[in-house]
Amino acid sequence: MIDLSTSKRRYYSRDCGLKYCPECGSELVEYNCTILLAVKTKSDQGEFMTNHSGSHFCTTCPVVVFDNDQVIQAAIYAIRATSNLQYLILGIIDLNKIPDEKKHLEIGTDENPMPLVRFLPDKNTAIKIADKTPFRNEPCSCGSGLKYKKCCGN
Repeated sequence: MIDLSTSKRRYYSRDCGLKYCPECGSELVEYNCTILLAVKTKSDQGEFMTNHSGSHFCTTCPVVVFDNDQVIQAAIYAIRATSNLQYLILGIIDLNKIPDEKKHLEIGTDENPMPLVRFLPDKNTAIKIADKTPFRNEPCSCGSGLKYKKCCGN
């Protein structure tokens, strides 16, 4: 069983695969968890709680690797759009931390706060862009440090 109550470092499968831990090399274990997913397009944005079956945990160190394809599918389903899609997994929701007497209440209200376990500082980029085209005033995806409109957007 994976302990969802402790913070993990977040990775995506397109950066390191789903078989071995990118930090220690141990074999990853697939384990379903509930995540808080932030999704944004040019015209819409929102945060969504979703069960994520593409979560792979290291049992040796605090690492979780998310199946990038499944995250994109969840983001598309949540916001019903595919172009200029940006997403970020904000954390893992530890449903076991909800007291029995509050399980009937809506999660995320004052009466039943969301038991969100945030990630350790990332060693990778924070926002993955599905179609690789940033907005005009966002940093360019080439890594130059310039805004997209003054770099590759010209």
